Amino acid sequence: MTGCHFLQLNSNVLTSALTHFRVFGCKEWKWINSKDGEEVDSTVSSNLRSFGVVYCDLNDDIFSAGFTQLTTVTSLNLSGTNITFLSECIKEFQHLDDLDVSDCKYLQEIRGIPPKLRKFRAKDCRSLTSSSSSMLLNQQLHEAGKTDFIFQGGSIPRWFDKQSRGPSISFWFRNKFPTKVVCLLILALQQPEYAELVKPMVLINGLLRGSYDYSYYLERQKGIVELDHVYLFDLRVLPFQDDLMEMPLEEEWKHVEVTYQGMFDTSLIEGRGIHVVKTERRSMEDIRYDYPL
Repeated sequence: MTGCHFLQLNSNVLTSALTHFRVFGCKEWKWINSKDGEEVDSTVSSNLRSFGVVYCDLNDDIFSAGFTQLTTVTSLNLSGTNITFLSECIKEFQHLDDLDVSDCKYLQEIRGIPPKLRKFRAKDCRSLTSSSSSMLLNQQLHEAGKTDFIFQGGSIPRWFDKQSRGPSISFWFRNKFPTKVVCLLILALQQPEYAELVKPMVLINGLLRGSYDYSYYLERQKGIVELDHVYLFDLRVLPFQDDLMEMPLEEEWKHVEVTYQGMFDTSLIEGRGIHVVKTERRSMEDIRYDYPL
């Protein structure tokens, strides 16, 4: 649905047959009860999996009682809206693993994170507070695995094992490849009318083993704008040529290099970080961040 002036959403719309709902460019929005026009409370479609209100002229009223009807969704897109906070009730969305609030220029607070969130986009959220950015850098969240986040911010948290400002960052391992490796990239984006393409690449002993494309756009404002964005991801989101967990056990040290390709003529890489998650089964004696002697 595109360009509607006034949208009233009730429980009759969210029928059991509906699995996907998306509205673009709506001017006004309201949750209503299907019978008497009063505000809706809790009825929900058990089959609803994705819900999007994109570049709609709506505000924090979307988080009224009707919003809790959406707890079954796995994908939620509120990008380009006028929300100033992400409601704490988002923690009740037990199935949500993909959340996009990009281009929400007034978004300041993130009051909760869904328990299964894996993919999160908050590009060009200029008002996001440092405390909210810190919440998105929570160590336990990313050690749980397979996160793929991008949001405004410019710092590498202390829990990262190694930091670098060079063209790449690397570590060495022997025996089994680490189960979980979290990587972080900080980009200071300039001239945002251009597409910024970030392509993480993983090389083992100099051979390319996996890469991942991710593109995004930033709206050009007056003059040249610099926005620091954190791009944080688990290496396992990359499509590898083969299963690294099935690599043969070898005592010989292998060199892992994480580097990036992209349109860096319009951006500046300010920093990189890497963190190998420690497990009970994994001896950190098999991991080195400097050349093993």
